[in-house]
Order: sequence, then C-alpha cells, then structure tokens
Amino acid sequence: MSDGAEPTDTSMTERAGHRLAGAVKKAAGAVTGNDTLRAEGELQTERADAEKEAQRAEAEARQKREEAEAEARAEELRLERERLAAQDARSEREDRAEAERQAREQRIEAETAQRERVVSQTAQAQERAAQRDEAEAVRERGEAEARVRDEEERAEQARRSARTLEAVEESEEDR
Repeated sequence: MSDGAEPTDTSMTERAGHRLAGAVKKAAGAVTGNDTLRAEGELQTERADAEKEAQRAEAEARQKREEAEAEARAEELRLERERLAAQDARSEREDRAEAERQAREQRIEAETAQRERVVSQTAQAQERAAQRDEAEAVRERGEAEARVRDEEERAEQARRSARTLEAVEESEEDR
C-alpha cells in the first residue's frame, strides 16, 4: 500500500483481520478483567481504523492531485490561447500606439515651448522680486543695526549712571 496504489483485496482482508483480532482481544480482556488485553484490543482496532482512514485520505489526495493536474493542463491551454490572441492584437496596438506617440510628441513640443516662455517670465519676475526683497532686507538691517547701536548707547549710559550712583552711595556710607 505504500506504493500509492489502490487498496488491494489482500490489504483490505488484512485490515479486517486486524480489526476482528482487536475486537476479540478487547472482548476477551473485558470478560477476563485483563485491562492490558482490552487496551491492546482497542489499540489494534484503532490501528486498523487508522490504516483504513489513511488509505481513504491517500485515495482522496490522489484524486485531487489528478484533478489539479487536469485543471493545470486546461489552464495552460487557456493561457496559450490568450497569448496567441494577444500576439495577434499586439501589432494593431503597436501601430495605433506609434501614431499616438507622434501626436503626443508634437503636443509635448508645443507645450514645452509654452512652458519655457512661462518659466522665463516667472524667473524674471522672481528675480525682480528677489532684488526688491534684498533691498528691503538691507534697509531693514540698517535700521536694526541703528536700533542696536542706540540700545547699546543707552545701556552704556545706564551703566555709567549706575557706577556714578554706586560711587555716591559709597561716599555717603563713608561719611
């Protein structure tokens, strides 16, 4: 049976014999109170049932494998037909695609020329805006630097005033 063939009459007979022997041992163990013999009979019966189930599962697997192989062959044929149909349609599509490509190239060239004009105009406008922004930034920086100088002068005056006040307080404390 390990060769994957259909169950033979001999294997079915052997299995029936094992099952019958297991049932006899199980009954004899139950009658005599011999649990070991009863368990051995149950085990032999279960083994015969398991062999039967394994053979059934193997036959089912073999049938499914054969069905899958047949489906695979049918799928291969279907794919070959599709490939041939696609090959026939390819030439027609390629001709259409070439005509569309040429039209697209002409349209792209016209659009590119238009975009280049727009880009040039935008770049010029951005350059003018950048020059204005730069002039504004220079002016703002000058104003900020003037404010910083004013603040630094006031801070220096405040420090001198603080030193003068400290000197006055120290001289009053010395008195």
